[in-house]
Amino acid sequence: MSFQWCVLFSSVLVALLFGGLTEACSCGPQHPQTAFCNADVVIRGRIVGSEEVNLENRTDGTGLWLRYEIKQTKMYKGFESVSDVQYIYTPHDGGLCGFVPSDATKQTEFLFSGMTAGGRLTVTVCSFIQPWSKLSPAQKKGLMHTYKHNCDCRITACNSVPCTLSTEAECLWTDGLFSRDWDHVQARQYACVHQGDATCSWAVQKTARQA
Repeated sequence: MSFQWCVLFSSVLVALLFGGLTEACSCGPQHPQTAFCNADVVIRGRIVGSEEVNLENRTDGTGLWLRYEIKQTKMYKGFESVSDVQYIYTPHDGGLCGFVPSDATKQTEFLFSGMTAGGRLTVTVCSFIQPWSKLSPAQKKGLMHTYKHNCDCRITACNSVPCTLSTEAECLWTDGLFSRDWDHVQARQYACVHQGDATCSWAVQKTARQA
């Protein structure tokens, strides 16, 4: 999963819920700040149960979803959509980006970011889903404070040099030049923030211990 997000818009999620999507998903790198800003809901919690559900009422064995029962411990975004997340839905078919945790992580506390569609919170294998213990202190600070105040700053992935910025409210993300999974310094330590005018630039997220 790392810092990747499925290239699915809300219309595609609706198509997943009500039928009409057959192609496999396509994932691309996404900085955790961008993942936070693009998500409808971001929570921390544990998976405490799961079951197959037929959301589309089909009788041909297709259209199945996995419904994970969640014990939520904290919400970071989405208060206006839902106060407490009890269930998260993901496509049963892995070809449609279904998220299935490994047996080793089933009791793990995760950070989940997802989209709402049809009144349900949905995630995919490309969603920003990370074990809470693996997030850096700077990323946790970003979730609590920095990310939500800088969602209009744009982060652009640089896949190969040379890379250029298209606006002054943009930060160039170069972690992919050093790490294949984009999990490097800018993802783990930095946020793209306003500089008091119309510009944005990288700023290290110092925690209380670092300050």
